[in-house]
Amino acid sequence: MRYFLLGLPGSGKSHWGKIWSDYLNTPFFDLDKVIVDNEGFSIKEIFKNDGEDHFRNLETFYLNKLIDNYNGFILSTGGGTPCYNDNMKLMNEKGISIFLNPPIDVTAKRIWKPNGGNKRPLFADCNSFEDVQKSLISLYKTRIKFYQEAKIEFNTWNEHSLNGIHKKC
Repeated sequence: MRYFLLGLPGSGKSHWGKIWSDYLNTPFFDLDKVIVDNEGFSIKEIFKNDGEDHFRNLETFYLNKLIDNYNGFILSTGGGTPCYNDNMKLMNEKGISIFLNPPIDVTAKRIWKPNGGNKRPLFADCNSFEDVQKSLISLYKTRIKFYQEAKIEFNTWNEHSLNGIHKKC
């Protein structure tokens, strides 16, 4: 079975993907890492040199490549992956999509780096924790319609466990 983890940046997709991969004894992939490893550039460099549209096309290309090459895996998608190129439809057709939906303050705490060094291009210009929260809220408003198409949603959050599973199928 293929499992696609989606949600805002900092929602725990990679963290939980690794844990569930070990538990289910199935391969784990982080789509951003797959792109970096294959393209030879960081996400930040791809955004800077080629723009977001190019990056979104790379996401779709490598998403399809993983689906074509593996019958089972857990994939941590990029936060925007479901929102472009009919990727959400593809993921729902080819596996089980899981929306991780922790509160904004939880994700903001994970993203905010008070001493700089933020690796996430969408938050590179954030100068405060509040800026990160505002950016996340804006992303949430534009992406929620895609995230809500997921087959499963974790809609409550605890730092040590996931509660509030909501199955949509």
